[in-house]
Amino acid sequence: MSWDAWALLSILALCGAVIAWSCWGFYREREPRESHPLVLPLTGGGHIYIPRPTARLIPRHRISSVR
Repeated sequence: MSWDAWALLSILALCGAVIAWSCWGFYREREPRESHPLVLPLTGGGHIYIPRPTARLIPRHRISSVR
């Protein structure tokens, strides 16, 4: 094969990999996750456990008007 064909195949493979990776990411975002708590270490020793919400939160954005 000529180098043009190899270049075209590598571009197609790269595009396919990016599309597959993004689809997998969107699929994982939609799936409910287990609600393991977030563990934050403290500088003096110990940990803080923050429970994660079980329902998916919809972000609310405030639009500021310029006057």
